[in-house]
Amino acid sequence: MHLDAERALLSAFEAGRYTEVADLAKSMTERFPSYGFGWMALGVALRQAGKNAEALLALKKGAQLSPDNADAHNNLAVEMMEMGRLAEAEQSYLRALQIDPDYAQVHNNLGNNFRKMQKPEQAEICYRRAIEIAPDYAVAHNNLGVIKKELGRLAEAKDSVLRSLELMPQDADAHNNLGAILLDMGLFDQAELSCRRALQIAPDHVQAHNNLASALKEMMRPNEAELSYKRALSIVPDDVDALHGLANLHLENGQAEKARRIYVSILKDHPANLAVRHSMALSQKTRDGDENFAALVELGQTVLTRQDAIFQHFALGKCYDDRGEYEKAFMHYSEGARLKRSQLDYHPDRAAERFDEVAHDFDHEAMKRLQGAGHPSDLPVFVLGMPRSGTTLVEQIISSHPEVHGMGELRELFNIVERGGTEHQSEREKIAGWGKDYIGAMQVRAPHASRITDKMPTHFFAIGLIHLMLPNAKIIHVRRSPLDNCLSCFTQLFNSAHEYSYDLAELGRYYVGYAGLMEHWRSVLPEGAFLEVDYEDVVSDPKGQARRMVEYCGLEWNAACLDFHRNERPIQTASVMQVRQPMYRSSVGRWRHYEPYLAPLIDALGDLAES
Repeated sequence: MHLDAERALLSAFEAGRYTEVADLAKSMTERFPSYGFGWMALGVALRQAGKNAEALLALKKGAQLSPDNADAHNNLAVEMMEMGRLAEAEQSYLRALQIDPDYAQVHNNLGNNFRKMQKPEQAEICYRRAIEIAPDYAVAHNNLGVIKKELGRLAEAKDSVLRSLELMPQDADAHNNLGAILLDMGLFDQAELSCRRALQIAPDHVQAHNNLASALKEMMRPNEAELSYKRALSIVPDDVDALHGLANLHLENGQAEKARRIYVSILKDHPANLAVRHSMALSQKTRDGDENFAALVELGQTVLTRQDAIFQHFALGKCYDDRGEYEKAFMHYSEGARLKRSQLDYHPDRAAERFDEVAHDFDHEAMKRLQGAGHPSDLPVFVLGMPRSGTTLVEQIISSHPEVHGMGELRELFNIVERGGTEHQSEREKIAGWGKDYIGAMQVRAPHASRITDKMPTHFFAIGLIHLMLPNAKIIHVRRSPLDNCLSCFTQLFNSAHEYSYDLAELGRYYVGYAGLMEHWRSVLPEGAFLEVDYEDVVSDPKGQARRMVEYCGLEWNAACLDFHRNERPIQTASVMQVRQPMYRSSVGRWRHYEPYLAPLIDALGDLAES
């Protein structure tokens, strides 16, 4: 009799007829109240109907009546996990694994539970065990990719999600997760494609709309980004990620008050959302009676996840810096950086090797051999230097000229080079092709501009290549006092990349590598191949330096360059608030406020600390 009832239940389950499952299971429990399978089936059906409290009672009874049934304990654990009772869920998953140690789905589910408990290392172990048992378990590969992303191992994360998609190519969640990983890697065009693929499969996938919006925003397509955020909100009107992203987009477009109104509305319903509180802190100066500051202090007394603690410490660092309480500010910046560094898979030796490799590949002989191979266009103006050196300010000044189109931080150069060329092309042919492709891409973006600015700071790695690809391009290298520059990096929570910036000694070592590479470019490139601009000179003599840069770019002087703060183009860098203001000098010598705490940085910089 039990067997016939089980067959009917399983048939209804397979067909997705959960109302029928609930009716059959309820009938079974009434007729056979000691039969655990009936209670387990009833619990699962009730969960599908959203009746979690009733489902939990039924699943508990099923597990009690079937103490040696791994499925019963797994189903009970899933319900507990969904209800947020994570410690109890962990115990039920472990009981299921005592019964069946090779139950791959339970290992995967336990991994999900550990992820919710903010225990990513344990989650990774569980996902790996699930894959050892079932190598083609697509969901476990996808989950492993997600946890690797959280642990900062982006290349590995990408490989895991790609393996998941090989096994289950129509999984919208996996396509979206791949898009999120590509976003963190700075591969925005690829992220766009992955998110759009997710939306082809699942048009109402809210996270995919949000990630697509983020990719579009990074590619300087703010109108499209806004539409994507609004599409997410049309599906879930109170989706916090979409609201937060839309507010940040308004901030980047110079609409700070509009952004703050959205932050306030989010915090009204979600007062403990520290990502939004961090954005709020960055959007305004902290003053007496600041409600956001008070809430940040109060939330520091609660138990926070690691990610929330990072947001809280960087936000409080900014608030205390605004108030001139530098000891407290540094304490919070330092703790936030320590927590952030613990998430990252950064290797200082590899970073040092990269500087050496670039200098080796573009030595005197290579520059001489490949000279004259590039595209003759004078359209691009590359603005580059260390992050937080003043590159955004310099681009804002130049792009305020009516003949210049400011493009912000573009990966186009790296993307073109990464695509390589055909195996039959010579080095010179590849360089010519890369230059042509770059100019073509820029002309599509700004067909009527006499000049376009490309402000990717890390293009300092590519100065030699730029000179070969585009010998008539203008290159402006922005320098800043090393201690001010490094401190500004250390106190900034970057959206992605710049992993070297969360440890003072590692940051100093990276800066030394950058300074050495710049010295290499000075030695192998002809005089005048790039213009060097000091941030301190720009803020002390804005008119003189603006004229100097405009003349270098081959343009007639235009007074609009001095009204750069009125330029309403989107700005996506950490300097978004600063360059919306008239010129100020308060950031020069800022490091002296923090001098007692900077010994590891000063030691790592060596002689550069004196410059």
